Amino acid sequence: MNSTSLNLFKTVAETGSISAAARSLHCVSSNVTTRLKQLEASLDVSLFVREKNRLYITPEGELLLRYANKILALLEEAELSMLGTKVAGPLRIGAMETTAAVRLPSILANFHREMPSIELNLKTAPTETLVQHILNNELEIAFVADHPGLHMENSPLQSHVLCQETLVLVTTAEHQNVITGADLQVTRPLVFVKGCNYRSRLGEWLCLQGVDCADPLEFGSFQAILGCVSAGMGIALLPENVVRQYENNFPIRSHTITPQIGKVNTMMIWLKSREVSRVLNHFVSFITRA
Repeated sequence: MNSTSLNLFKTVAETGSISAAARSLHCVSSNVTTRLKQLEASLDVSLFVREKNRLYITPEGELLLRYANKILALLEEAELSMLGTKVAGPLRIGAMETTAAVRLPSILANFHREMPSIELNLKTAPTETLVQHILNNELEIAFVADHPGLHMENSPLQSHVLCQETLVLVTTAEHQNVITGADLQVTRPLVFVKGCNYRSRLGEWLCLQGVDCADPLEFGSFQAILGCVSAGMGIALLPENVVRQYENNFPIRSHTITPQIGKVNTMMIWLKSREVSRVLNHFVSFITRA
């Protein structure tokens, strides 16, 4: 048993299947199966049981997983401690504006304290633009809204869930409670530029509600959107944590919408095919162990 076999076991436990683990580890399924059987044989236990093409971890596997998490975390911490002073260079990061404003400040501050020799450069843009920047090697890493394209079998992108956002409909403070589109007193969408996932979701919700609305007004910042919403110009769909942070600055009100549209993961993405630099590897490791 070594760190490689523990990492393989941990990946199988997290993904629930040999094929998914193989994709994550960038190897063939037969290799994962063989190495997993070797680990079970060396420990003389069954770590998984198979039911309907899915693996379920056994009690012995649960015990080993707890140790594996501790051991791998300690190894990573030791490596970062040894290499931390030697790793230097720029890291180009992209993020949606709302993520950059609310989610990233503490993350980037903590990472900078741990790795002060890495120069962080942050660019904000909508999801579709950020994905294209990653594909064009214009960014090393980006934080985007989840969408089906990230999960295609042959996607060139690697991804990791940073958090789940709750999106809320935003109106003037005096607006009545909005349960359906019929409750809206004003319907013009106030949105970011095209390519924004939240913009698409607002359009989808209005369409499902049968709301016939005017053409959207585009803005470059969420502060401008909130200001114009509070002035009665229209409605917006934004992360709840952003709205809560600024509701004392603007007379606005938030309304919950259906989870199918109102729940969305923020994903960290980078290129699978990229020969991962030590700078990028340290940042990815920092986020995934947080």
